[in-house]
Amino acid sequence: MYLLGIFDYITILIYFSGIIIAGIYFSKKQNTLSEFFHASGNIPWWAVSISNFSTGVSPISYLAAAGWIFVKDSRLSIVPSLIGLLFVPLTVFIWLPLWSRLRVFSIYEYLEIRFQPWVRSLGAVLYLITTVIWVGTGLTTVALGFEQVTGIDARWFIFLISVAGTTYTVLGGMRAVIWTDVIQFGVFLIGYAAIIFCLLSVFEWKPLEIYRIASETISLETGYPHTKLISFELDLSIEATLWVLLFSKFFFALSNGTTQWEVQRLHSTGSRTNMLKAIVWGKVIVLGFSLLWVPIAWGFVAFYVEFPEAKTAILHPDQVLPDFVARQLPGMFRSLVFAGILAALMSTLDSGINSMGSVTTNDFIRRFYYANKRVTETKLVVISKVMTIFFSIIIVVFCLWQMETQHETAFEKMGKLSAVFLPPITSFFLLGVISKRTNTNGAVIGGIAGVSFAILFNGIPGLIEPTIHGVNWMWVASLATAINVGIGYVASFVFPPPLEEVFNKIYQS
Repeated sequence: MYLLGIFDYITILIYFSGIIIAGIYFSKKQNTLSEFFHASGNIPWWAVSISNFSTGVSPISYLAAAGWIFVKDSRLSIVPSLIGLLFVPLTVFIWLPLWSRLRVFSIYEYLEIRFQPWVRSLGAVLYLITTVIWVGTGLTTVALGFEQVTGIDARWFIFLISVAGTTYTVLGGMRAVIWTDVIQFGVFLIGYAAIIFCLLSVFEWKPLEIYRIASETISLETGYPHTKLISFELDLSIEATLWVLLFSKFFFALSNGTTQWEVQRLHSTGSRTNMLKAIVWGKVIVLGFSLLWVPIAWGFVAFYVEFPEAKTAILHPDQVLPDFVARQLPGMFRSLVFAGILAALMSTLDSGINSMGSVTTNDFIRRFYYANKRVTETKLVVISKVMTIFFSIIIVVFCLWQMETQHETAFEKMGKLSAVFLPPITSFFLLGVISKRTNTNGAVIGGIAGVSFAILFNGIPGLIEPTIHGVNWMWVASLATAINVGIGYVASFVFPPPLEEVFNKIYQS
C-alpha cells in the first residue's frame, strides 16, 4: 500500500527546488576559498549554532532516535544531552584558543604544524572515511523509510537526494550550506509540531495517558519501560548506563574541536566571541530538541500498544516515524514532516560533502600537487567543487553497499563504525594540545593501539565480526579514545625521536 499522494510529491518537489534556487542565489560570490569554505567569516553566530545543530541532528537522530526508544528505552536521550551541555566549558577551554588563533581551511593543517606532514594526511583520510560512514548511514536510513511508505526503490531516493544536495552545495558553498540549514531547521520543527498535534488528538489531548502507557510497556530488548531515562549498572555489556554516558560524553566534549565540518562553521562567524556563542547555544538547542523528540517517541510506543494491528507494517525500528506519519497525519501535515526528514538529511549531506571537498583540496591537492606551482584561487574553488561531486558519488556507492547490511538501528550501526575510525583523529589533536613533549611516535602508536582495541571488541559492521564479545559499542568508542591518548602519551617518552624518520621514509615511499 503506497501511502503518499500527489500533494506530498509536489511539496517535496517545491522543497528541492527552493534549496537549489538558494544555491544559485549564493553562487555569484563563490570565487575565493575563504568564501566557498568559510563564507568570508561574516555569518551570524546564531545561524552557525542552528546550522551545527541541524547537521549534527541528521536523519540518524530524526528517524533512528524514535526507533531506538520504540524498541529499547529513553536512556540515550535527555540525560546525554544534559551531560553534553555540562561539558561545554571543557570544549571551550581546550579548543577555542586554538581555532580562534589558527584559521585554516582544513584543521588537519595543524597536525603537520605540530607533528609531521604524513600525520596530517592520515588524519584527513580518517576524517573522510568517518564522514562517508556518517552521511551514508543517514542517507540509507531515510531512503529505506521512504521506500516503506511509497513503494519506490530506496536506490532512487539515494540518487535523487544526492543530486539535489550536491547541486546547491556546489553552487553556493558554505554560505548556502549554513542558510539552507537554518531554513531546514524551521521545516523539521514544524514537522515535529505536526506529529505532536496528531498524537495528542489520537489520545484525546491527554499527554499523561500517553506517558502512562509508554511507562507501563516494557522493552523486550532492555527489560526497562520505554520511558526509562537513567540507570546505574556497572556492567560493560549494558548500553546507555549513566557511567558510559558520562565517560563517552567526556570524550565527545574533547572531540568537538577535532571535526572539520564543525570548526569550518565556527570560522564562518569571524570572531572568538561569536565562536563561543555558537558553541554554547548549539548545545542548548540540542538539549531543547531532545525534550521535544523524546515525548514524541513515547507517543509512538503508546500508539502502537493501543493499535497493535498497525505495528505489523513496521519492518525495521527506523521506519516507525515515517510509517506513523504516512498513515496517520492529514495530507498537508504529512508533507511537512516528510519535508522535515529531507531537511535533516540535506543538512548532513551538504556539510559532509562540503567539508570533504575542503579537506581533499587543501590537504592533498593543494598541499602536494600544487606545492611548488602557482595556482589561482578561482581554479582551487573549481577543484573543490569537483571534489564535492566526487565524494557525493562515493557516498552513494557506500549507501548501496549498506543496503545489504541494514539490520541494526542506524544509531547502533553508526556508533560501531565510528568507534573504529573516529578515536584516532581525536587523539592526534589532543596529544598535540595537552603537552609540548608528545611526538609523532606517540600519536601513531596510540592510534594503532586504539583502532586495534576497537576492532577486537567491536569489529567493523558488515566486514569484520568482533573477536571478543560482551562490551557494548558505547564503551568501546570511549575506551578506544582513552587508549589512543594514554598509550600515545606514554609512547612519546618511551620511543626515541629517530623512529619518526622511519615513519617519514615509509610515507615518502
